[in-house]
Amino acid sequence: MHEPAHILVVDDDRINRTLLTVMLEPEGYVVTTAESGEVALAAIAAAPPDLVLLDVLMPGLDGYAVASQLKRNPLTASIPLIMITALDDRDARMVGLASGAEHFLTKPVDRAELRIRVRNMLRLSTVASETLAHRDAAMAMVSHELRNMLHSIVLNAALLAECASEGPQASQAAVVANRVRATTQRMNSLIGDLVDVVSLDAGKLSITPKRNDVFLALLDAIDAAAPTAAAKGVALQCSTERTVLMAFYDRARIAQVFANLLGNAIKFTPPDGTIEITAVVDADVVTCTVRDTGEGIPLHMVETVFGRFVQRVSSQHQGLGLGLHIAKSIVEAHGGRIWVDSELGQGSRFHFTLPLAGRNA
Repeated sequence: MHEPAHILVVDDDRINRTLLTVMLEPEGYVVTTAESGEVALAAIAAAPPDLVLLDVLMPGLDGYAVASQLKRNPLTASIPLIMITALDDRDARMVGLASGAEHFLTKPVDRAELRIRVRNMLRLSTVASETLAHRDAAMAMVSHELRNMLHSIVLNAALLAECASEGPQASQAAVVANRVRATTQRMNSLIGDLVDVVSLDAGKLSITPKRNDVFLALLDAIDAAAPTAAAKGVALQCSTERTVLMAFYDRARIAQVFANLLGNAIKFTPPDGTIEITAVVDADVVTCTVRDTGEGIPLHMVETVFGRFVQRVSSQHQGLGLGLHIAKSIVEAHGGRIWVDSELGQGSRFHFTLPLAGRNA
């Protein structure tokens, strides 16, 4: 037996909230309410509903702002939104659609239309969820099998290097074995990126924020990237003095963000270049920065560089263009933001924020 669908009604007018609740509860739905956009966002973060009925005109965060925030967050982007408005004009509807609303209802709300709209939206959402679930299961199975095969390749490469450790072909065998290991590492990373993109599409990216010291994340990032940077002759340094910078974040996921940012910085920074990472407290957030002395980003790409499958034009550094997109999604799932300052020939500075956790010492 399926659990009843959970519908969140967001309206600053108590009578409207009550009226919609009375209309929907006899249909078997679990209805909760929020009296403002701010309360709604907090409620959705705590317990995501199956559908949101969202008033447009509210003090503070209006319906457009709430819809935009929900659709920008990969964890809530798939929640269907029906906007309820007294503004029965084309411009208002266009703004709502641009904000992410799937449907509109005009006040006063007709009960029969409300029931049909809600039922249809929930049915479409269920079908989409089931389709994504089948795709996710297939992706999980395929990625598991691919990783098993890659692990076997790595073991055989190590065995090859060990068996050929002596004799005239020893050095050549070691080079080949190392090349195989490096290739399988890149393939494994690619599989991880594809799995993360599937999770983003399903709104199921796993994030478990805890109270952690950001400075430790900087040290972890440098340790992980140091061998690659050294192999290319790029200097990697942390310019933040040892201090305690407590923030709420998922340590493994933020390590992934740093890995993507530092990997890009190393890729686009020439030998003898420098990469610097820092973290500073700014109001109620910790701002982390990765700065490089690389080739920079063309002005027309600065606004789109975090898009999915977006690649810089340099043909010698082609990838799938998923790393920055995934990094952006992870940061936004933490309630932070990420951006870049860059000019061609002047290097790049990638910044992202994490919510501060209590008092830093």
